[in-house]
Amino acid sequence: MKGRTAVIPVLMLLHGIAYRCHAQEPPGCPRSEVEAYVLEQFRIYGPLSKDREYFGFVYRSDGVIGSAVTRGGICRRMQPCEVNSRRAASQIPPGAKVLGEWHTHPRATGSLQLSPADVRGAHANRHIRCYRAFFSTANGEILSWDSAAAVVATAMANAIRLGNYRRSP
Repeated sequence: MKGRTAVIPVLMLLHGIAYRCHAQEPPGCPRSEVEAYVLEQFRIYGPLSKDREYFGFVYRSDGVIGSAVTRGGICRRMQPCEVNSRRAASQIPPGAKVLGEWHTHPRATGSLQLSPADVRGAHANRHIRCYRAFFSTANGEILSWDSAAAVVATAMANAIRLGNYRRSP
């Protein structure tokens, strides 16, 4: 029994290492360009996100990184606050390469955590090469999480802080 219990922590450690390795970008993915672009999107849309969410798919078209953006309705306390990402998807130019997504949580009623819907949406796109997921919390923190995460706890535990749109860089 003693030897068997020692195996469990080793397997958990190996799972963590495999998870972090999976989170690394494939070669040729424009990681720093996408991050810089997304940070600028949060500087624009974060302040507008007082009582609603904004969502954008990040794409590259003709060598230029862009965003297909939509906004949700007014969010009210104690009610789900979501954006219909299909509206953003319909704005992606034909032939563009999708690179990821970003969304804001509203300052007035938003959360400091991802929602199950946030994680499910990014997770559904995990098969897209170079796909990255980003969000801003109600207090302006900008985080990136691995779209391979299937549950909120895993996504939040491995999220990387990139800045805060309320504070100058």
